[in-house]
Amino acid sequence: MIKVENVTMKFRMANDRINSLKEFVVKKTLGKITYKEFTALKNVSFSIQKGEVVGIIGNNGAGKSTLLKVISGIMEPTTGSVKVQGSIAPMLELGAGFDVDLTARENIFLNGAVLGYSKKYLTERYDDIVEFSELADFMDVPIRNFSSGMTMRLAFSIATLVDPDILIVDEILSVGDGSFQKKSAKRMRELMSGGTTVILVSHSIEQIREMCSKVIWLEDGLVQMVGDTRDVCRAYNDKMKNDYLINEQKTMSKKEDNTNWKTKLYTPTSIEKIGELYFIVDCWHHRVIYNSNLTDPIENWKTLSNNIGDPHSIVSDGIFYLVEDGQLNEVKVFKKENNIFRQIQIIEQLGRRPNRLIYDSDNKKYYGISAMSQHVFVLSNEEDETIICEKVIRLGYLKEGSYIRSISLIDKELYFVSGPGKIIVANYMNSSFDKLREYKVPFELQGMNDITKIGSYYYISVYQNGAGEIAPRLVRVKDLDDLAESKYEDIYAELGLEGVPYNFSFIEDRVFLTEIDSYSSIISFKVDGDKIIDVCSYYEAGPATDSSLWRRNS
Repeated sequence: MIKVENVTMKFRMANDRINSLKEFVVKKTLGKITYKEFTALKNVSFSIQKGEVVGIIGNNGAGKSTLLKVISGIMEPTTGSVKVQGSIAPMLELGAGFDVDLTARENIFLNGAVLGYSKKYLTERYDDIVEFSELADFMDVPIRNFSSGMTMRLAFSIATLVDPDILIVDEILSVGDGSFQKKSAKRMRELMSGGTTVILVSHSIEQIREMCSKVIWLEDGLVQMVGDTRDVCRAYNDKMKNDYLINEQKTMSKKEDNTNWKTKLYTPTSIEKIGELYFIVDCWHHRVIYNSNLTDPIENWKTLSNNIGDPHSIVSDGIFYLVEDGQLNEVKVFKKENNIFRQIQIIEQLGRRPNRLIYDSDNKKYYGISAMSQHVFVLSNEEDETIICEKVIRLGYLKEGSYIRSISLIDKELYFVSGPGKIIVANYMNSSFDKLREYKVPFELQGMNDITKIGSYYYISVYQNGAGEIAPRLVRVKDLDDLAESKYEDIYAELGLEGVPYNFSFIEDRVFLTEIDSYSSIISFKVDGDKIIDVCSYYEAGPATDSSLWRRNS
């Protein structure tokens, strides 16, 4: 069915950054463009028989996606050969091959043609595709008006309902809402049982074990192992554990000063109490720590994970614990088993730099914002077994290119602050996120961090002014309309702050506020009749040490 023989794939990458066509022509004419060669695949060989379900595993950069593109015919190998018998439906990126200016109806025929199917065949299957996608009311709507979830559903329906001989799937098995995910999983099982050959790339070893009968392990472009799923996955996990231990040993062997960061906080972006445990998100130390009290020194706290790139928040429904990884553009999901937290899932394709998560216990959904791409996403608990992504949408009223630091739930409405240079309020209960109203803010407050309501006041933490200069403030106001005329109360000095006030949280009868950037600390206070009383400080680390700066950049 598929035979890959001695396939090598090389790419040429220019050593210099070229910013314009003119610069390229000049440097090309003068012979000043130099290249370095990168080999993504190295003498890869294997065969796949008809009806097999084969998984491909390996770390990021191992060559998995490149291999799928070579098998799909999207790329031609530098050397070696690939022989494929049968039609291929590659799901390397759902929605690729769509024209956003065409309607969904037109894109069914366009995308089907890209996959190699005739107009007659697509006409025969058209009703089945529409019915499966659950988008019958949107067939005459241009794709550009679709949400990402609708686009994914349409693409999945086309790719899987045309009965391909070979289905190639690259990290795309969570499509649409919960009910559609169940339907798509059932469809995948039907294809497998019906004799379709499936090649699946996934970082989820559990998913590979469940679905695949054979596994190929790639590392640095080389085939490390091909064979029975259980044997290959066990060998891969053993290698990952061994590599982790080696890296830990290397870290421990660094000079002693580089471990001092573990005793302090550096830009704690959030503190929460979940159940009986306190959690601190220690952002620039790339970790989340937890403890049963706020009196033990930081070095005695346990670590949920110390390998999360710039985390900002942690939320939980009591079953799952979610933390965003801003560097990898993903949300990591943890579960507590036998008093040990274990990472069980990674949720991707949520936009660029997910920066804040909140949980609404009333409708039992998680909401998140991706700061750099202005995407809002909705996640939910699927029968205490997994977290599913219900929706990812970019909201047009959020300023493109802005940095949206926070979302907050206040009086059953969703508040956006920071990037737009204004406060925007939206309806979130039906996941429409329709804008309800907005409030202008003055120049000195335009780089906001967070907003909450305590008593009759709105409290707003501020990082920067409208010019992007760091100018921390903590203000409160009863009527948000008064902000436009700079009518607010600045309480920064009253609370004795020295750094940038960041995130508010509520623990028992106290308000907690984290302090970040130039000065790291956590404070709490009570509010009695709108009067701030009983201000306390915790884990005051002050300015960053050399050890903390090293950890931030490590």
